[in-house]
Amino acid sequence: MTKATERKKERRGSGGSEGPRAASADAGTPPYRITDYPMHYFAAIQRQNQLNLARSLREFGLSVPMWRALAALHQKDGQTIGEIAQLSVLDRSSLGRLLDEMAKDGLVEREPLPDDRRALSIKLSAKGRKTFEASLPLVQRHYRNVLKGVSPEEFETLMRVLRRIKANTRMMSDITDLETE
Repeated sequence: MTKATERKKERRGSGGSEGPRAASADAGTPPYRITDYPMHYFAAIQRQNQLNLARSLREFGLSVPMWRALAALHQKDGQTIGEIAQLSVLDRSSLGRLLDEMAKDGLVEREPLPDDRRALSIKLSAKGRKTFEASLPLVQRHYRNVLKGVSPEEFETLMRVLRRIKANTRMMSDITDLETE
């Protein structure tokens, strides 16, 4: 390596792990491409998945957020709005309005918690349980199609990596909250 090349490398950094697509020596090559980052793919997959799943759930009169709330309650009935929001990954304030609509449609029932009259316990109604169970095979088929060609070993690895990334993003949020206090 020539001295000039070494100096250029020093100015750019060691060339180590500066992340994907660290600045290149070519002035014509952009140093950043959104498609070099997994969050781009997460967003693209989520968006298309929402569109596809919404189309499928229409026959049951459900939106994707409704189905996620039903799924959260099917997994653990009698949750508070905050618990459902966390499990279903829905915005708490939007979820409150959604649950109002679902209660009017007879899909969920709300009752005050005995130890805190301000908080509500949300439960699946008989209609909500029946709707969830009727739509579940369609959703399971949808996810099988999404994961077509992914081996069980790859799926296990994918879930392990996704859980790690999720934990990392939560930890970043906790650190940011501490820094702003």
